[in-house]
Amino acid sequence: MPLFKLMNTMKRFVSVCLFLCLALCRNVYAQTDAHFTHFREVENFYNPAAMNRDSRMNVVGSLAMQMAGYTNAPVSMYIGANTAIPFGKLRNSVGVGLFNETIGLFTNRRLLFDYAYKAVIGKGWMNIGVQAGVMSEEFNGGKLKTETPNDPAFPTGNERGTVGDLGAGILYVRGEWWAGASAQHLNFPHVELGKTEGKITEMDIKPTLYLTSGCNIGLRNPLLSVQPCFLVESDLDFYRVDLSVRGSYMFDSTLLYAGVTYSPGISVTAMVGGKVMDVLIGYAYEFYTSGIGALNGSHDLMISWQTDVDFFKKGKNVHKSVRYL
Repeated sequence: MPLFKLMNTMKRFVSVCLFLCLALCRNVYAQTDAHFTHFREVENFYNPAAMNRDSRMNVVGSLAMQMAGYTNAPVSMYIGANTAIPFGKLRNSVGVGLFNETIGLFTNRRLLFDYAYKAVIGKGWMNIGVQAGVMSEEFNGGKLKTETPNDPAFPTGNERGTVGDLGAGILYVRGEWWAGASAQHLNFPHVELGKTEGKITEMDIKPTLYLTSGCNIGLRNPLLSVQPCFLVESDLDFYRVDLSVRGSYMFDSTLLYAGVTYSPGISVTAMVGGKVMDVLIGYAYEFYTSGIGALNGSHDLMISWQTDVDFFKKGKNVHKSVRYL
């Protein structure tokens, strides 16, 4: 696809996404799901269809520590793996993920199972994915400090509730351009944590929508390339937009990249990364623009490993180096 056509397509897609989010969400509130700065590498966390781009096995982990320096600040961790598998004459993918987040006295855990079917559409291909999982919410009442000791109105022990969780998504790839849309918590999970003074402590989780797109733009120097991408997320009460661009240098098995992400009204993020052997390591620091302080930003560490495991070819698997473009 010519470069100018690719950029025009991205502009139209971004405009539509931003219009939808602004039309549906007039106010900005605290987000309900964790946010990872390296959302491109952990795309499968947001979209169950983001698998089987090149029939390789992908294992990725990300750790996000938000609002550094504040007591009980959010800490989020995600570890996931996915690969293509043979099933009849179809191209299928499966994935599994584990998510853990602590915010003050609350702990949120999720065990995720993903499935995606890959179909050729026009000059590109599309993945259609579904997600089923288990969500666990826990409140550590034993660490709660109240003005009145042993106040019966507040829980004094750990309260925990578990509920099923469903999601779905699509991903379309054409050449060097891709776009995806997904939704999590489609079953409106309702979690009952326990009872205090005869009253049930409960929590409702609203669905969250995600739109993402990006491309790889090759430069005159074949060793250099630019990768713009964006992520839009909303639960129809809040929205967040992340506009990201980074430049990459790749020679043989060496990969280095640096980039910046801008989240209007929230933050500016700087990121760097590179490949060591078969492992891609990335680090990002998020500077909040809302006056919270430059030294109280968020740290994001990502580690990814990929290898060729193609069940559809005969013979021994060939292991290649990691390449993110």
